[in-house]
Amino acid sequence: MVRLGVSVYPEQEKIEEIDAYLKLASKYGFTKVFTSLFSVEGTKEEIVNYFKSFSEIAHKYDMEVSGDANGEFFAKMGATETDLSVFKEMGIDTIRMDFAFNDERDAILINNKDGIHIEMSTSFVDVIEKAIANGANIENLSTCHNFYPQRYTAPSFEKINDLNNYWQSKNIKVGIFISSQVEGTHGPWPVSDGLPTIEDHRKLPIDLQLKHCLVMNNVDEILIGNAFAS
Repeated sequence: MVRLGVSVYPEQEKIEEIDAYLKLASKYGFTKVFTSLFSVEGTKEEIVNYFKSFSEIAHKYDMEVSGDANGEFFAKMGATETDLSVFKEMGIDTIRMDFAFNDERDAILINNKDGIHIEMSTSFVDVIEKAIANGANIENLSTCHNFYPQRYTAPSFEKINDLNNYWQSKNIKVGIFISSQVEGTHGPWPVSDGLPTIEDHRKLPIDLQLKHCLVMNNVDEILIGNAFAS
C-alpha cells in the first residue's frame, strides 16, 4: 500500500503550527513527515532538544520522522557512518541523505546499529549499487526523488518513471513529491511555483498529481513537498 506524507520546515513555522498540521494530516491517513534537519540553527544541544520535541509531536500522531541531512550537519552533530546515536536521540526514524561517501562507508551507514532507516536520492544509482556490492542490507534502504522549486527544472514523467522502474526491479522502495496549489505555501524558503518531482505536475490540482502517481504503479511513498497543504 502506498504511504502518504507531508513536509514541514521548522525555520518557517512555529512548533504549535506544526503540531496542529500533523494532527490534521494523521487524521486523513498521512503516516510520514519530512523535514530539513540542517535548516534549524543553534548549538548541537539546541538542535537536539528542538528535534526531540518535534519528533515527540510526530510520534504522538503515529507519524514517521524523515530528516534531510548533509555532510556539514553530520560534522556539526558529531555523527559518522558508525555512530548515528545523535539522530536516535533526536527521535529521527529516517535520514534522507543529501550526500554520499561513495565508498564502503555507505554500506556501513545503511547497516547501522542505531535502528535508523537510510534514504538516498533516486539519482544515486552508482552509490547504491556500490553499497549493495559492499553488503548493504536493502531492507534498511529506500530512495526518494528530489523536489524542484523553479519552473522548468523538474524532470519529465518519462525520466522519473524509468528511475522508479529501475528501483522497483531492485526491490528498493521509491518516494516522490507532489505539490499543493494553495497560495502562501512554502518549502525551506518561500516558493511560488510549488515543489513537485515531475514538471508536468507543477500546475495540476493536487488530487490529479496524486492519482497520476498512484496509476504509475511504481511509487511506494507520496509526499506533499510544500506546507501547509490543504
